[in-house]
Amino acid sequence: MHTKIVITHSHSPTSFIRYATLPFSNYPQLNGLASSGKGPFAEVRERIRPIIIDFLSRSDYRAVQCPQDPELRAKLGAEVHTWATYVDPRMLEKMVETSCLYAETAFGHTSFEHRYYIAIYTACMLYGEDLGEHDPQAVTQFARRLVRGQEQISPIFDRLAELLQQAHLYWSDVGADAIITGTVDALTATAIEFATIGTPVAPSALRYPYYLRTRAGGGPQYTHFIFMRSWREKADSYLQILPEIEHWTLGSKLSFYKEELAGETSNYVHLRADAEQLSPWEVLHQLSEEVLNTASRIDEITAKDPELSALWNRYLQSYLEFSVRTPRYRLADLGMA
Repeated sequence: MHTKIVITHSHSPTSFIRYATLPFSNYPQLNGLASSGKGPFAEVRERIRPIIIDFLSRSDYRAVQCPQDPELRAKLGAEVHTWATYVDPRMLEKMVETSCLYAETAFGHTSFEHRYYIAIYTACMLYGEDLGEHDPQAVTQFARRLVRGQEQISPIFDRLAELLQQAHLYWSDVGADAIITGTVDALTATAIEFATIGTPVAPSALRYPYYLRTRAGGGPQYTHFIFMRSWREKADSYLQILPEIEHWTLGSKLSFYKEELAGETSNYVHLRADAEQLSPWEVLHQLSEEVLNTASRIDEITAKDPELSALWNRYLQSYLEFSVRTPRYRLADLGMA
């Protein structure tokens, strides 16, 4: 029997998309307070705002014109709404909005076919991340059923498996392989996240937060989504910047304000703070510097390849645009949107 998922609040912190689908009404005690200038959130805003402003300024962020794609939204909406048997219908529009906005901004340079792949893939992964809380068995069995060619427990996972089978049509062999293995890693890490909720991070476990972040965050897949097979058949010319772009994407914690409002303490910043025996604010400052340094290294690496440099800079600006524009990150509270 397939499980119907009523998506509420996910405790899983590490996907850089996931929080965009969570309704702020899930936290009625926060409404009004977050933007009132009063209460405990005033300090949160005052601490986070200068860090985000500095990060965006030093990233040379400028608003990018990324128009909506009506055809993409109509096609994705038609498919996702067939999931109403398995997902609370109230959440379907939010899934469509988040998935399309991400494809339209960060991956707006790709063809329609690529954008649709990315959008439906994102919707499947959002479903999977929330399924991990309600039916972890379906998530943990995904890889096993995938390699055996068996039907998945959820038909939405059958759709995800179909997408993985098609990956080599759209991306280089290296990219498609990373998309497949990264998907398995992400779902496995999702199950780990839910299984370890409340487990304290040992002060000496310095690599564990990043270990979990890199697997659950979907970095390999979304990094390779930048590079269509039709753009360059082989990945040789951009292989060396892939780990840098992944680090930049996963480290750009522009969702942290929203997570703080929601009381999240199991996200990467808090896990790292526990491991390093620092405050979350110290970690956020360090992380901002690390990510800015990563961006500088990518600029240096791509300097002799103008086409690659232009693609990287377009991705940087468009990803920041997604983060600023998505209403669920609530950056408007900080005067960002």
